[in-house]
Amino acid sequence: MILRDPVHGLVAFERPAEQVVPALIDTRETQRLRRIRALGMASMAFPGAEHSRFAHAIGAAHVMSRFLARVGPLAAALGPSAALTIEHERDALAAALLHDLGHGPLSHLFEEVFPSMPAHEEWTSAIVLDPDTEVHRVLASLDREMPARVDRLVHGDHPVPYLARAVSGTFDVDRCDYLLRDSYMTGTRYGLYDLDWLLRSLVLDPDAGGPRLAVDGTKGLPAVEGYFLARLFMYQQVYFHKATRAGETMLRAIVRRFSDLVSDGRVPAGTPPAMLAFARGEPVSVQGYLTLDDNLFWTTIQSWADDRDPVLSSLAARVHARSLFKTVSLDDVDSAHDDELLDGLRTIVRGLGFDPRYHGELDEAEVFPYEVPASSEAALRVVSQRRGQRPLESASFMIGRLVGAPFVRRRLVFPPEAREAVEAMLDGVRGAR
Repeated sequence: MILRDPVHGLVAFERPAEQVVPALIDTRETQRLRRIRALGMASMAFPGAEHSRFAHAIGAAHVMSRFLARVGPLAAALGPSAALTIEHERDALAAALLHDLGHGPLSHLFEEVFPSMPAHEEWTSAIVLDPDTEVHRVLASLDREMPARVDRLVHGDHPVPYLARAVSGTFDVDRCDYLLRDSYMTGTRYGLYDLDWLLRSLVLDPDAGGPRLAVDGTKGLPAVEGYFLARLFMYQQVYFHKATRAGETMLRAIVRRFSDLVSDGRVPAGTPPAMLAFARGEPVSVQGYLTLDDNLFWTTIQSWADDRDPVLSSLAARVHARSLFKTVSLDDVDSAHDDELLDGLRTIVRGLGFDPRYHGELDEAEVFPYEVPASSEAALRVVSQRRGQRPLESASFMIGRLVGAPFVRRRLVFPPEAREAVEAMLDGVRGAR
């Protein structure tokens, strides 16, 4: 199989181990990812951000193919016991392709809107392990134990530890693809880093417990630093963009209102059965979950825009027409004022005739650009002849400064009608300092 990709150019899956990729691509569950946006509501701010989880899945599998092409010869050079087998490579490629299989509509956002919603990783496991899915049947046709191995690998567990880290770790094929892809599709340059040099700088460090993935400190450290800085910049400029966060806040409010109506005994017309089950806290089957995608979700929002409940219909109509709530930054306001500000915001929106439970929020977004792995085995080490081996955060001054330092964005989110009163309230708080 040879494909054209805007990020990686020609993407080929031609080697024997790679034949699992086209077989899995053709399954119903993988094809569903064509209908799941990778960046959720980001297209509200970046019109080009319409790319799918399907494109990202293929990109992640391609990066895994390149990773295997780099580390395979290195592993073989360490001796027969360390060499990668076709089974190892096939497992890794399948896990890279399927790692996001469990995402719901609008990707991460959907698992945030229902309190009882399992994480997408749990849904990925359920899909891979369900004997009734096409994905499971493809994997089991190659090896009846393969579905279980791929499931464990998606969660970062494999007999070859560095393969597990490549699927789910500090430096993994998921992030390697999505930073470049999201940057390209949003028309920004913040997520760019040198993937070619980064892969070329990888080495396998012999260890009593088996080879560990490491970076050649002589050549590769700037590429690794660029990778983590790219991630930080994408959160600053894209993932935490004010329009994206405003849209997400509104969708959460819509689903809260929908759930409250269901709790009161009324189901809005056009509600999909799986969403109704989530609102009621009832179990949802794998097949029921797989009916959900962005197309169905937006059709539901459009249907709710005509609902007789004024709160649900108004919010749904605003989102459908991209009439988003406004935001004001709290970056220059001490977080000690947050409760006071949220109370004041809700008083303002109530005075304007809005229900404060759904029309006034303090949105706080946080990410750690670099987190020290919980175990030394999971850590990405830097090796050099002069300095030996060191943890990445010790080898790089830049990475060391990121350790334990969250990037946080706080905003008030509210209807446009409240802007003047909200800014006056903030001016009062700032002037009292």
